Amino acid sequence: MISFGVFLFILFFQPFPLDLLDYNNRLLYVTGFGAITFLMSCIILIILPISIPKWFKISEWESGPPAVISILLLVVTGTAFVFYIHYIGKVSLSLYIMFKVVLVCLMPVIILIILYKNKSQERVIDVLQDQNKYYLSRIREFDKAGTEDEFNIRSGNKSEKMVLKYSDIISIKSADNYIEINYLENAQLVKKLIRNTLKGIESQLVNQRSFIRCHRTSIVNIRYIEKLIKSYSGYSLKLNCCEEKIPVSRHYLKQVKDTISAGE
Repeated sequence: MISFGVFLFILFFQPFPLDLLDYNNRLLYVTGFGAITFLMSCIILIILPISIPKWFKISEWESGPPAVISILLLVVTGTAFVFYIHYIGKVSLSLYIMFKVVLVCLMPVIILIILYKNKSQERVIDVLQDQNKYYLSRIREFDKAGTEDEFNIRSGNKSEKMVLKYSDIISIKSADNYIEINYLENAQLVKKLIRNTLKGIESQLVNQRSFIRCHRTSIVNIRYIEKLIKSYSGYSLKLNCCEEKIPVSRHYLKQVKDTISAGE
């Protein structure tokens, strides 16, 4: 593609003298420029990186050809053009001709930079799409584990029973021999006391990643955490569904911070 572009450019814009040649020889002469570009590109872009990979290692993440390859392609192609123009085209060399040779030889390098940038951007897009699919699948798994299952809460003497969706539970707090369950019902905050221990409830929630222990008296659903607040009295959690703040003890602080950071 690059060599064909060089061929068309020289054929239509005629940067080098072609007046001494008839039409057929002129076309053959211009074809030589394309052939030189193709041959030099194969040597510099394919053969050298394969033969000397340590010197010409090309990463798929690069947004342009390595500087060594760009300079080599420019110098080698330009030198071949000069010899071709002088000995085949019978054209006397001048500074003006040399300047035009450099400009024409810059075309393959510029085209390569554009191609590399497109390839690099496509690679980045592919990686981002793969990551997006992965995170979407994890979110679906998380939602499935956290919203479709129901939590059966029984009192210690099994005389009481509550059935709640995990996604509706906001927090669970210890209250002497009882636990206080804060949950949403018809978009309204409801508090319910049931005879049980926080340790017993925590053991039932061990496979539920949406719940985290933040204090010896509290377990919260991370879905409802708005932010972690630091004050003179310590740390607490601000929830997005109620004004009450949940205390965070130093023992659970790191775990809470890591959980919040992972969710951002």
